Amino acid sequence: MKIKTLLGTSMMTVAAIAIAHPVIAQPIPAVAVNACTQRVAEEMVVATRDIEVTGGGPVDALKGTQTLFLRNRVTGKTAECQVNTIDGFVLSVTVSPQPRPPQPIPPIAPVPPSIPSVPTASINACIQRTAEEMVVAARNIDVTGSTPVSAESGIATLFMRDRTTGKTADCRVNTRTNTVLSVNITSPRPPQPTPPIAPPSGGRPVPPNDPTARSCQAFVANKIRRSYAEVQSLNFLPETTRRYFVSNAVESIRGEGNFSQRTFMSHRFNYNCNVNSRNGQVTGATYRIIR
Repeated sequence: MKIKTLLGTSMMTVAAIAIAHPVIAQPIPAVAVNACTQRVAEEMVVATRDIEVTGGGPVDALKGTQTLFLRNRVTGKTAECQVNTIDGFVLSVTVSPQPRPPQPIPPIAPVPPSIPSVPTASINACIQRTAEEMVVAARNIDVTGSTPVSAESGIATLFMRDRTTGKTADCRVNTRTNTVLSVNITSPRPPQPTPPIAPPSGGRPVPPNDPTARSCQAFVANKIRRSYAEVQSLNFLPETTRRYFVSNAVESIRGEGNFSQRTFMSHRFNYNCNVNSRNGQVTGATYRIIR
């Protein structure tokens, strides 16, 4: 299983979730959380929204495996899920009828007060000025990031982008007076060459026109197009597509692909789908950007 899930009932944050263990606090990658939540829900025959993660053991430094503790919030039934935190592959699930006490969650560190946010008036000033320099409508300009505001001068640099052409600009603004000091227009980075991918090891090869694989890839493609704007081309690499045994009722389709955007950015990704081996229905799919 990968970082993002297509099941609306099991949407989780992309950022890693930090959950404390009685001995040592370990960050739990979202791909591992999503994979275990989906698998435990299948084993308990419940909806994924009823499953919550209550803790996690330490990550094996050599194998990259970790044991997560999960609970059915409706019945109190608990389970332990051993998962590979690198690719989200579930190794085993052990269901227990007795609930496991929830583990404490460490507090989130506050944002350092030395990095104040950029005022809205300064952002609007940079959007307007950048639109004038590019001779486009202000609605086409996005702010993609900024440097910290200087404590001495109050100056920050905002990073701007024309969502239509992909052209970018740096806007220096005085956040105390909301005055734009300069706008430097840059050109998009040309697409980078993509090295060939070696076929993944293990699993069974899948024919290019396999209906189950095509359904899985359609799920993943729709998810990518919803998450990334202006996707121009999206391809799945048939030589990487493999079928894996998960359980008597579930099998996994995995592979890799790439897509490009109008901003000249190209991305490589891998994906994983859970499929009901009895009727061929895709029950969940995730993908992860790998470069």
